[in-house]
Order: sequence, then C-alpha cells, then structure tokens
Amino acid sequence: MVSKFLSTSIGKKLGMALTGLLLYGFLIGHLAGNLLLLKGDGGQAFNAYSDFLIGHPLLVPVEVGLLAIFVLHVYLAIRVTHDNRRARPLGYQSSTQAVGGRTLASSTMIYSGIVLLVFVVLHLLTFKYGDRGGGTLFDLVTNTFKGPVYAIGYTVAMVVMGSHLWHAFQSAFQTMGLDPHRAQKLRTLGAVLGAVLALGFAGIPLWFFLVK
Repeated sequence: MVSKFLSTSIGKKLGMALTGLLLYGFLIGHLAGNLLLLKGDGGQAFNAYSDFLIGHPLLVPVEVGLLAIFVLHVYLAIRVTHDNRRARPLGYQSSTQAVGGRTLASSTMIYSGIVLLVFVVLHLLTFKYGDRGGGTLFDLVTNTFKGPVYAIGYTVAMVVMGSHLWHAFQSAFQTMGLDPHRAQKLRTLGAVLGAVLALGFAGIPLWFFLVK
C-alpha cells in the first residue's frame, strides 16, 4: 500500500517532503548536542552526552530508522528529479516559470543534495567510525577541526546545506498543500532556519581552527 502510493507522482513528492522535515528535526537536535563542544569544560559535557547516546538501548533502533529515512529521502529525491526532467526535457524556458520564481537554491537542489550525501558519508567515517587513538570523542573532533582541510571543507559543506535547507523547508510545506499566500513567510522562515543551522554547524570547526 505504502510502496504503491510512493510510486505515484504526489506520493514521491509528499514522501520526500515528510522525510526531509524529519531530517530537519534531527539536524536541530544534532546541533544542540554539538554545541556542547563549545562549553569550555574540556569536553566533559560533550563526552557525557556522547556516552549517554552510545549506551542508550534505543540507539540502534533510532539509527536504523534514521538511516531508512535518509535513504528513502535520497531515493525519492532522485526519482522526483528524474520525473521532472523527463516531463521538461528542454528545461525551464524562464527563471520565473515556477511559482514564486526559481532561485539558485531551488535550481541546484539535486547538486547540493549530492554534496551533502558525500559529506554525510565522510562525516560518519571520520567521527562515528574514526580512530580515537585512545582519546575521547571530544579529542577526535577538536583535533580534526584544527586541520585546515577538514575545517574549511566542513564550512563549505554547511553553506551548501544552508542553501539546501532553505528551499527544502518551503518546498515541503507547499507540497503538503499550505496556503500559497503564506509562501513568502515560509521562504523567510526557511531562510532563517537554514542560516541558523548552517552558521551553528559551521561555527564549531571555525572556532577550533581559528580560536582554540
């Protein structure tokens, strides 16, 4: 039943919107936890937070669920992009053809999504499965962020993420049938939330690279 619905055009778009909003919620919680890195207590709060998550009995089910949501979101995004391009083989004839006008963020969603997919894989390999060398997760994170390549690359990826989130937020609610008259408010709210998340995540590596 669900797979049949997700095979329809509206099902794919609605599924992408809902999974995107769930990932949005995860990012907000993830940033809240990561900000403990800046507490200035030598990593005690962050390590305690990390140990709590690692030892929690629901960690594995939550991770499996999150992975399923992420994979489904990527799959549906690819399908929707393919369907859109097949329906418009010559592309848009003008930059204002879509409701509210097309922006750089909206026209590059698939590309920013690919960048974020690569980033997530590298991020997990670096931190979740990285070698701590006998130290703590705080040590691994701070030492990694002190390197220019990762600090700058992480920051660039967060700028891309902010752009992706900006358009994704308003697009998700429009897909779910929100009143078009509220579109401008959604664009503004999406821009604010995207900027806060991007700056929040990017500020952490920049702090350790430039200040600490």
